Amino acid sequence: MATTDRQATTLALAHALSAAERGLPVIPLSRTKLPALRSPHRGTTDPAGVPCHGECGRFGHGVHDASTDPARIRALFAAAPRATGYGIACGRPPHHLIGVDLDTKSGTDSSAALRELALRHLFTIPATVVVLTPSGGRHLWLSGPPDVVVPNSAGRLAPGIDIRGA
Repeated sequence: MATTDRQATTLALAHALSAAERGLPVIPLSRTKLPALRSPHRGTTDPAGVPCHGECGRFGHGVHDASTDPARIRALFAAAPRATGYGIACGRPPHHLIGVDLDTKSGTDSSAALRELALRHLFTIPATVVVLTPSGGRHLWLSGPPDVVVPNSAGRLAPGIDIRGA
């Protein structure tokens, strides 16, 4: 593994541990923003037809592996030596996070589209944590109600607006 890969993994682990300290369950991600650990069930079928969500005790179940436990997070990153980032499992207690991903790809103005939605549906966009993305987009982090499941969507609200929920 190249030094830069090791440095990226070390930095990603440090940031993941920092997020976990704040109660956010995290998993290691690859360069493609997908979970860095492959499913241990890849290529196999469950006779009952029910997918495993980590009950088997092995890593590789995506957001079902997410944790706030520092020892478990270190073990996840050790099992994923090529991880270059971390992801936050949205929709889980205690914060019930909802991520609003505003992309700038394909010349869309997703920020303007979100403001238009707010005007049309009479809601305000609350002051919140905003993270700038490497591609020039933004992630808005909101806390959702514990009794409402907000599903993931891509471009459903408007072009360039993706939602990350439960």
